[in-house]
Amino acid sequence: MAGGRADAERQREINERVSTLLQHASSEMIARKAEALAPFDLTVTQYTALLMVRCNPGVSSAQLARLCRITPQSMSVVTAALEQRGLTERMPVAASTRIMALALTRKGGALLTKADAAARRVDQRYEAEFSAEELATFRALLHRARLAVDGPAVS
Repeated sequence: MAGGRADAERQREINERVSTLLQHASSEMIARKAEALAPFDLTVTQYTALLMVRCNPGVSSAQLARLCRITPQSMSVVTAALEQRGLTERMPVAASTRIMALALTRKGGALLTKADAAARRVDQRYEAEFSAEELATFRALLHRARLAVDGPAVS
């Protein structure tokens, strides 16, 4: 039984790692957002792409992939689906013959407004668990955590 206790202790240690806690929290948030976005026939990635296009009109697909933190190949699939549904459109960029800029269509903007309200309710449900001070601290800590991971490796 010594191995059983060691395994349980190892599992507890893994469960308390910041990376594990962040992954679990993120997975739950994404699952709840997916449920909220299902009535709009949007995935979380499609919703995020629509938000980024709204905030960055004229963005290229490559830029959008970076903003959404997915590969350009995956973004190609996402933008094709959004365009096929008439939610976005591509327009040529004057400075380039190869780059196409993305913009929301009127239909895409209307759908995004409704979908964003549903997604925001998920955010608000989580945010309601914290006081204003706790939420400010939590955001600051998450920003620091992101910068720590994005920075140089610590040996």
